[in-house]
Amino acid sequence: MPALRPAHVLAAVFLLSFAFVWWLTGDRLILINDEGIYLSLGARIAAGEVLYRDLFGITGPGAFWLLALVFKIAGVSLAAAHVVLAVEIAILTTIVFFVSRQLADAASAGIAAAIFLALNASDASMMTNNHRWDADTYALLGIVAIWRGRPFLGGFLLALSVWTTPIFAITAITAVAASLLIGKSPWRVAAGGAAGAVAGLTALFVTGSLPGFIENLLWAKENYSDANTMGYGAVIGGYPALFDGASGALDFVVRAMIVVGMTLPVWLPPLCGLLVLRNRDRNLIYFCVCGVSMIAGVSPRFDVGHLVFAVPLFYPVAATFLQRARWTVLPIGAIAGVFLLSAIVQRANTELVDTPVGRVRTDPGSAELVRWLTANIKPGEPMFVYPYPPIAYFLTQGQNVSRFSVLQPGLFTVADEKQATEDMLRRPPAKVLYMDVPKADFLRIWPASDPNRLELKYLHIFVTNNYQDTIQFRNLHIYTPKALAGNSPR
Repeated sequence: MPALRPAHVLAAVFLLSFAFVWWLTGDRLILINDEGIYLSLGARIAAGEVLYRDLFGITGPGAFWLLALVFKIAGVSLAAAHVVLAVEIAILTTIVFFVSRQLADAASAGIAAAIFLALNASDASMMTNNHRWDADTYALLGIVAIWRGRPFLGGFLLALSVWTTPIFAITAITAVAASLLIGKSPWRVAAGGAAGAVAGLTALFVTGSLPGFIENLLWAKENYSDANTMGYGAVIGGYPALFDGASGALDFVVRAMIVVGMTLPVWLPPLCGLLVLRNRDRNLIYFCVCGVSMIAGVSPRFDVGHLVFAVPLFYPVAATFLQRARWTVLPIGAIAGVFLLSAIVQRANTELVDTPVGRVRTDPGSAELVRWLTANIKPGEPMFVYPYPPIAYFLTQGQNVSRFSVLQPGLFTVADEKQATEDMLRRPPAKVLYMDVPKADFLRIWPASDPNRLELKYLHIFVTNNYQDTIQFRNLHIYTPKALAGNSPR
């Protein structure tokens, strides 16, 4: 039987990865705030609203515009959004395989790609739309394009990653300098980046978004880091919490193995650094330097969940070690098997729910919440949600009367609260959805938050003065108007 051509192998890796991710996530709903932000704003942009002028966007426009384009073409649905997600993760898996095969061999490449896909698939919250997957895809394609002798294309793709996640300018600049290591023209990379920069600026100017984009960047500079700082390798809730409830030695050992695998993004970069110091191969140095810049690009949140997005380039570097140490296949295979089993079990423990954005699959607890939301808020109904969950806008297809999709205490300012109340006075919502979140929960997820800023006092006083608590489900309250006139807090 003749061997498959390299292009056919890459196509097979992409298609198998896409099929697996789509099976896991095509209709899978995770009630996570980040995805809710991108889905709800993408739908509003597709309906004609303008990012940064009509809407507050905390990151670059790339992810929002991409989802809006997909919604414009395919209609607003969770499945349409998750096509983007499945394509991006399949591309990243294929890149890991391709580079690993070039640096090592096909067997090592298969192992590296499998562990990359399995690690991400094992955590359902990671398999959601957000700017990180988009930026990673553009950045890795750009870095590999430079490596393969397409520096202009590489620079252009890196510019797209910056327009998606502005802090990836660190990676773009690093890749320009690192191109010298592999004998490529930094000037051609820079020229491609300049072309991408001009394309993005033109799009912002044409849509009337440029002034708002600059304002939002300045807002992020002043407010984002204070609440979002987390140390390298941190875990939400701390590492001891990962072993809470462990019963017996076997349970502890299994959990320890899962923790080792889960924290792979923490220990993989320094391990690869040691490999590079031993081998000093220019290609390995190139990928490690670009990889370190991607770690810098998750600043200020260096926790495990964000490092996952920063380390794809280290898998191919590690594959060169696998080539010489086949004994590692057994423990790595065991960890990958646990991850894959976890992903399959999570999918099995779901049920289908009909919503205005199509039939979705979610866990039983979330299914109750989805049914409650869609029963109490109708498509097209003017509404406002604070501080969370933004996914409510998307699921119900209610019309957000404000430019904000979330208003996180400790992150957003009193001026933002006042803007939200002005939006509600200008266009009163029929329903206000309020999530009552204890301060302890905010500090567990965002430990650097200022404890004195964890209440939206101005906004909440406005709501309670003008709306009455009508119905409650868990920690969610729906408020309805007391009167047509509004009274601002004093």
